[in-house]
Amino acid sequence: MLATIAIWSFLVLFVLNRVYRAGSRESGLPPGPPTLPVLGNTHQIPTKFAYLRFAEWCKQYGGIFSLKLTSQTIIVISCPRLIHDFMDERGGSMVDRPPSRIAEMTTNGVHMALARSGPLWKSLRRTALLLLNREACLQHMPIQQAEATQLMYDLLKQPEDFVEHIERATASIMLSTVFGVRTPRYSDSFASRFSSVQHKWQALLEPGVHLPVDIFSALEYIPERWASWKTISRDVRQQQRKLYYDLMNDCERRIGENRRNGCFLEDVIDQQGMLGLTTDMVAYLGGVCLEGGAGTAAISLQKFVLCISRYPDVQARAQKEIDDFIGFTRLPSIQDIEHLPYAQAVIKEVHRFYPIAPLAVPHFTTVDESIDGYFIPKGSVIFMNVYAVYHSEDSYEQPEVFMPERYLGSEFGTKPGADTTGFRSDFHFGNGRRICPGIHLANNAIIMNIMNLLWGFNFSIADKGSHDSPVPIQPEDFTPTKTVQMQHPAS
Repeated sequence: MLATIAIWSFLVLFVLNRVYRAGSRESGLPPGPPTLPVLGNTHQIPTKFAYLRFAEWCKQYGGIFSLKLTSQTIIVISCPRLIHDFMDERGGSMVDRPPSRIAEMTTNGVHMALARSGPLWKSLRRTALLLLNREACLQHMPIQQAEATQLMYDLLKQPEDFVEHIERATASIMLSTVFGVRTPRYSDSFASRFSSVQHKWQALLEPGVHLPVDIFSALEYIPERWASWKTISRDVRQQQRKLYYDLMNDCERRIGENRRNGCFLEDVIDQQGMLGLTTDMVAYLGGVCLEGGAGTAAISLQKFVLCISRYPDVQARAQKEIDDFIGFTRLPSIQDIEHLPYAQAVIKEVHRFYPIAPLAVPHFTTVDESIDGYFIPKGSVIFMNVYAVYHSEDSYEQPEVFMPERYLGSEFGTKPGADTTGFRSDFHFGNGRRICPGIHLANNAIIMNIMNLLWGFNFSIADKGSHDSPVPIQPEDFTPTKTVQMQHPAS
């Protein structure tokens, strides 16, 4: 009897000890905010703008710190040297993505950007690079030029709808390139359908917004009426699959009717068997290319409009440079950017000031690692805090000010004496073997459209009030709004 009591007492104490230590920070991990038993730091993760809280912790704990979400280890890195050493140089152990029940439910695990490392992801990425490598992107320049020209026309006719015009133009570039379908109008088109589902999809994936079902697996069994993420996941899944399959089926129909137009998906469908792709993989490969190319460019252009509207001196200087070099008798071309150092600086500053993915897409360690004397266990989720990198007071003069001229005296816009080891100007596109494969196509679209907009329009805040100087920009300003007005210089 005593032996039985002793065994049960030992088991109870063992379980209680494991539960109590579940949220504790193990010895050897990078420092971080204090934890609570079981919860760890779960209660401290905000549901909006998590990157801002992470940036505050970066100032307190350094360029690498750790968080605990019960037993799950989270590593946040905001030091460019560590990002390069850990996430670029050790690509093999950092190529995986964290398990995501939400992504799995929504996409069946075939979303290239979120797929776990393995043969499926390799097949998808290898196929995507056939379309999106630097040389292949040159073939798509006529499409980008045509859409950039229509964007200017649309803005001239209906400047109040600039958000929709930008989303239509960037979506039409990718729809034409990938699926062979243009969207000359936003309403009731593939572009508007994509924009609607994409906003929901991005909100669904925002860190901290929904319950951490991947950490607390029991949450998966909560009834849907109390788990909004289930309803949203189901809605996004239905809209995504309907859109991507409609586009793929339209392409297959044209092939069958011998009406090919040279789009990317035609080659993928022709080689589907050889590439080892299922129908789901083909549809979502096209969809993910659309998400990456159209979404990235649209967000960047919308943020450019907001920034340039709130800093009129920057706008005037960039316009003068363009006017002096290009004049008024022709539109800018992509080759002009090499001769426009201040316009280049404006584009870099837009990316620095508010990167399109402030926390990038997380990585997942496949083996035990160590960095700077810290132990990083297998199965850790790794975030790169791009926002903190680009807003470090150690690296930048007045990082909270939109100041393109910082790039005229420094390749990375850093202040004199700053350590630039590991620095890049494209952290917003990710890193390592998971860097965005659509980086070249997106950059071309961003450069071409920003030059056109500076050449053709003046931008200002619609309601300036009493502001005669630049208006401070807050994170919540970077949502699609209609607070900007624009005018053609001739009008």
